[in-house]
This record gives sequence, structure tokens and C-alpha cells, in this order.
Amino acid sequence: MSKKNFNNGRRAKKSNTKKIAIKIYFVIIIIFVIITGMVIASNKEDSKNKNNITQNEYNENIENTNSTQELKEIKKQDEVVSVSDMPKKIGNYEVIGKIVIDSIDVEKYILNRTTINSLDLSVTKFTGPEINEVGNFCITGHNYKNIFKRLKELEIGDEFYLVGTDGRKVYYKIYDKFSINPENEECLNQETEGKREVTLITCDPGAVTRLIIKAEEKI
Repeated sequence: MSKKNFNNGRRAKKSNTKKIAIKIYFVIIIIFVIITGMVIASNKEDSKNKNNITQNEYNENIENTNSTQELKEIKKQDEVVSVSDMPKKIGNYEVIGKIVIDSIDVEKYILNRTTINSLDLSVTKFTGPEINEVGNFCITGHNYKNIFKRLKELEIGDEFYLVGTDGRKVYYKIYDKFSINPENEECLNQETEGKREVTLITCDPGAVTRLIIKAEEKI
């Protein structure tokens, strides 16, 4: 092989090597651009998801804050007293609070459910929400001397209060008083238009009808 042909061969080889290198370079550039694009897109998606999570957490915090504020508003208007002397149970029944009617010298613990046995022990929750919550909290008791015998002496405008096991003390003012047949359950209606109400129930003399005392929270 002549020197000229040899040199031409070397130049051709170098030229091919250079072309291959350029192709490889461009391929690397293209791959880099693709990977960079994927990373940017992924970061945007992660950022979007993070923002969504943050927004959801924010919304949840707002809801929790609103609920807490509502609870604080309720508690702020309620007097809180000590309940350290309130028993946990009487007999086999849980004590859920206390009713105090000063005008007729009534101070009785409220038991959590109404049965033949619990009614012999104290006054009882008949139906309704938790004590001192929105709704119609119904309390029943026998027409006994040491329980609800003097309930008939109460008049519209008279007041009494309930204390729950959480210590919240709420005053209620009587707005209605009437007698009904035992089958009539109208007094148990839970539609109170967002108010806290209490219904006191006992037997009229002779036990033919029931005496109903309706009261709503004193604002």
C-alpha cells in the first residue's frame, strides 16, 4: 500500500470516528433532554400533589378549628362547677348528671336509663341527646315525696338547672305545663330548632295522666 493510500485510509477512519462521536454526543443530548423533561414533569406532579395534600390539610384544619370554636362558644356560655362529689353509679345504673329545682327542694342524680328498678332509685333519662346538648332531654321520675311529687307546684317562668358529669351547669326556664295520656308521645319530640330543652315527666295523682313540664335553656 502506498503512503498516499495509507494516509487517505487514516483520514477516512478519523472522519468516521468523528461522525460516530458526534452521533453519540447528539444521542446523549437527546437522552439528557428527555430525562430532564421527565424529572421536571415529575416534580410538577409531586408539587401538585403536595399542594393538594396541603390544601386538604388546610381545609381539615379549618373544619377542626370551626368545630373547636363552636365547642368553645358552647362551653363559654356554660358555667362549670365541681362534680367531685357526684357518684359514678347508683345501684347498677350510671349517673349522667344532676337536676336541681330549688323552688321545690329537688336535687336528684339522673340515671342513664329508665327501668322499673332505676325509677325506684332516682330520676332517669327517658330519651333525647346527651345532657345539656341540643335537643329535648327528657327526664322521668315517680310521683314520690322524695322525687317528683312537688313537680305540680312549678309554674311557667320558674327555673331549674342541670349539671353534667363534665361539670357544665345550664339553667332552663319553664315555658309550658300540661297533662297528657300516657300513650301521647308528643312531649318527646326532638325538633327544638337548635335549642337545648328539657322535658320533665311524672304521674298526675291517680296515675291516669302524665304531668309534663317543658323548659328551654335560659339565654
